[in-house]
Amino acid sequence: MVETDSADFAEIVERAKLAWEEKLALVKIDGASKEQRGIFYTALYHSFQMPTVFNDVNGDYTGFDKKVHKADRFRYFTDLSLWDTFRTIHPLFCLIAPGDQRDMAISLVKMSEQGGFLPRWPSGTGYTGSMLGASADIVLSETYQKGIIDFDVETAYKAMKKAALGIDLPEKGFKPRPGIQQYLKYGYCPADSMGEAVSKTLEYAYADDAISKLAAKLGYPEDSALFAKRAQFYRNIWNSETQYFQPRNSDSGFQEKFDPLMLTYFDSDGQYTDDYVEGCAEQWRWAVFFDAPGLVSLFRDTAYFVDELNNFFEKADPDRGTWNPGSYYWHGNEPDIHTAYLFNYTNRPDLTQKWVRWVLENKYGAGYDGLDGDDDAGTLSAWYVFSSLGFYPVAGSDVYQIGVPLFEKATIKLGENELKIVTKNFSSKNKYVQKVWLNGKPLNRWWFKHEEIARGGILIFEMTENPSLKLK
Repeated sequence: MVETDSADFAEIVERAKLAWEEKLALVKIDGASKEQRGIFYTALYHSFQMPTVFNDVNGDYTGFDKKVHKADRFRYFTDLSLWDTFRTIHPLFCLIAPGDQRDMAISLVKMSEQGGFLPRWPSGTGYTGSMLGASADIVLSETYQKGIIDFDVETAYKAMKKAALGIDLPEKGFKPRPGIQQYLKYGYCPADSMGEAVSKTLEYAYADDAISKLAAKLGYPEDSALFAKRAQFYRNIWNSETQYFQPRNSDSGFQEKFDPLMLTYFDSDGQYTDDYVEGCAEQWRWAVFFDAPGLVSLFRDTAYFVDELNNFFEKADPDRGTWNPGSYYWHGNEPDIHTAYLFNYTNRPDLTQKWVRWVLENKYGAGYDGLDGDDDAGTLSAWYVFSSLGFYPVAGSDVYQIGVPLFEKATIKLGENELKIVTKNFSSKNKYVQKVWLNGKPLNRWWFKHEEIARGGILIFEMTENPSLKLK
């Protein structure tokens, strides 16, 4: 009876309702249709369903060393789908649930202490080894960059660095960065010695960028420079002739068999897609969100980049949740869900706004097929929450890209403060942003930093019917 305090079933149900109401009240929207409200609050609800509080009421939990530990002044979380959730869920928690995010950061550090390394997809009492990359590095770096510093960041940083440098790697069991020695030797993951080589290279580069940013924050300039250099390893698998990221062997040559539109799901023997994870080369072509200007620079020119990216959306399946997602933009999987925001880096914010609105209106619904694929622990739902409010996080950093608001007004609770979002000239025909004010000052850029909204304020969008390439 300790857990329920002698409460009966009806009272427990009421407590649950109040607890969910507290979470759902973190964001209030006005000017939404009934269906939009349903989609939005379902998305916010989904965003808080994972990860799992794993400690008992007395604080006891079983750690990755299979011993019982005590959660003292924090809640121990597990079941973190990090390869998915680093992109949207944890940025959302950093904004509206910093207490939860702080406890998750502490939990990740405890896992590294009790298990030996930061996890990739922790579940229950141990490592699953599922998926790829080093997403915990990205989550913890962003958490610290956004001012949530009440966790053992030095221990976290040492764990990141140990795995990234391939130090004290275990012979058996969980491997934090499979293929790390080859990655360091060649400057990419060679396709003739491992699978998933292209995707691993891109994900390791993303994590290295996050480590570089954290090292700078912690006052380690040499480390920061080292990992910033390594974050550029993604360039080493770019084939300038085909204009794609391609599998590269240890002799530096690109593998000859290449079909950028072949999906992993239909390549049964992996001849064309063994080096890509859950998608195709076309969908992984845009994966470098952490260095979007660098990605753009790889293409023949900016106009070509814009044309190719626009084509990526124009050829996307307009239906939702189809059995074959196609080889172009697929909102149901993680590697390309940020791509509409890449247009901002090419002086084409109008296309960011066009395609973000297209995704909001076509890839979410109120029926049984309300999502375009697996929600992946709320990742797609958190995408909707952010994008419908008018901005989107660059995961692993303290930057948000400006998109297009879906509602007339919104209020986000940030502890004791509030961030108010107001849309002027709000109507169904005015789908483009003409002006933006942040805390009373006009913005002349299509992004802002976390510190500019962390203490609340007001974000105003002025909408227009016609596309605008510059903030007026």
